[in-house]
Amino acid sequence: MAYTEEELAQYERLSNDYVPEAEGPLVSPRQSSQRITSEYAQADPIYVHKTTALPQKFSQYRTVKGDGNCGWRALAFGYFEALLQTADPSRVLGEVARLTSLNNVLDSVGYPRDIYSDFTDETLQLLRESAASLPVRDDGAALLASFNDAAICNAIIMHFRLVTSAWMKTHVDSYIHYTENQSIQDYCSTHIEPHAVEIDNLGLQACIDAIIKPAGIAVQVLYLDRSPVEQVNQIDWPAEPSTLNAPYNGMSTIRLLYRPGHYDILYKHEDIDMLPAAAVTNPQINLMSGPVYLPSSNVCYSQQGLDLDNFYIPGLASAGVSSLAFSNDPYISNEIYAPSALPITSATADPYIIPYSEPPKATVQSPTLEGSWNTDRFRRSRYQVEDKFRQVMPIRAEPCQTEAMKQ
Repeated sequence: MAYTEEELAQYERLSNDYVPEAEGPLVSPRQSSQRITSEYAQADPIYVHKTTALPQKFSQYRTVKGDGNCGWRALAFGYFEALLQTADPSRVLGEVARLTSLNNVLDSVGYPRDIYSDFTDETLQLLRESAASLPVRDDGAALLASFNDAAICNAIIMHFRLVTSAWMKTHVDSYIHYTENQSIQDYCSTHIEPHAVEIDNLGLQACIDAIIKPAGIAVQVLYLDRSPVEQVNQIDWPAEPSTLNAPYNGMSTIRLLYRPGHYDILYKHEDIDMLPAAAVTNPQINLMSGPVYLPSSNVCYSQQGLDLDNFYIPGLASAGVSSLAFSNDPYISNEIYAPSALPITSATADPYIIPYSEPPKATVQSPTLEGSWNTDRFRRSRYQVEDKFRQVMPIRAEPCQTEAMKQ
């Protein structure tokens, strides 16, 4: 079957425009950046050289699904992750208040509140959940799960897009010179607001200005391209300090790796040490030779092991395993009881929990009493101890009967 030149040209255009469906998670767990080196092992020598040097500074990275939203998604995930790293609930809740105030900017450019509230609600809800989860004990697994929920992730991305668009429309002079003869209104309607349109340099700058910098978070973008330099090029956007949201110590920088048309998230060696750590499961705590009796508790915890994921011991911290950390709170007791001679009953269903038994009490020798008063089951009363009450009552030999009973 012969094709006309017009048909062949059409098929060629379709072939050139074809984009395979992206696979994999929306945001992946962290993995070794050596995988990037392996991807480019057979590529252009410039890429080989740059990707070989990359793991020397950046030990891990996250892949972000390349579906046209990867830049927005990477920036949003990095924003939440940096806030988690502060371990400060008030700091995160401060962002809830700040982003809520940005609704005024959305209103000022005419976005209907009943439409954009569906997107803002998801962002604010995840911020509240993040604040409630601090200090993080799951290595950020809950945040990762939220960003791999397409409904939640897409809503947050759309919120970021709308805030960025509204910010540009209310700060025209800062961006109009970079829109290539487009008005800000047209630029936002074609480059910022549509779903699955990747973020460009100007959109990245505006999103950082509106959302990231005021949060006290810096951004660093590393460009992996064919420029004739030994290492990847990078552009830095420093954080914006303020009296309410001052930059914090630690990982205050979102690091993005840009490859033509795609963004991933990078981590330096020191960043990994500052990220939220996973909880220690069943740490072995060597406290002392005997079992430990907690104050105001009916349970004795043996020395064999302690599951800190399931309960909290006031005044005891898991940091520095095999050591005790005491609370400075005057209302929390730091006493630990460990009577080595206390009886221990047989093991229960949980091998680490031993039912508490009262320690043996010293007995007081009491004078022996005659008759039915002589019993060890109850505490002696004054009727048993004082002489004037200790007269033995006579016992009637015959039963007591009344005239009524006789009838």
